Amino acid sequence: LPDFYDITEPGDFLPDPSTPWWIWMLAGLACLLLLTVIYLIFRKSKSAKQRITQLDKARRQLAQLRQKTDALSPHIIAIRISLIIRRYLAVAFDDPALFETAEEFSLRDSALTQLHPDSREPITRHLTALSQLKYAPKESANAAELIDDAEAILAHIEINVGEEDKKKAARSRKKKLTQNRL
Repeated sequence: LPDFYDITEPGDFLPDPSTPWWIWMLAGLACLLLLTVIYLIFRKSKSAKQRITQLDKARRQLAQLRQKTDALSPHIIAIRISLIIRRYLAVAFDDPALFETAEEFSLRDSALTQLHPDSREPITRHLTALSQLKYAPKESANAAELIDDAEAILAHIEINVGEEDKKKAARSRKKKLTQNRL
């Protein structure tokens, strides 16, 4: 009589799993983390470029306004300067200053929190002066002086933003060095 063999198990025909499921999960999470880090780096560089582009645009608009000062009344000039500054703050620093009155802006605790403290007070003071000129126009207002003040404020903001970026980078380097020493 011929020898009969028992039926083999189906597991013998299936390959063994080579990689556990949790390794695939960790690989997926690592990919998500990497994409998030890349996104944050790209977003930061994009916001800096956007701020500089908006600064150039604001300076161009102030130069165009300077050429039209003879044809415009002081309160119209004040309105346009205020819009230029507020648009710059809204785009460059995600501040809702464009949609607020000068009083709302000056009373808001979170106003210009991304800016250096030395820049906040001149901006608030200049926007308040422009607001007073908008609603109680004086014929003796010097348009060129208002535009000069606005240009000086924009320059002051950019100088201080650059210093803040340098300070943050220095703090980050110092923190890394202390971590490496430990």
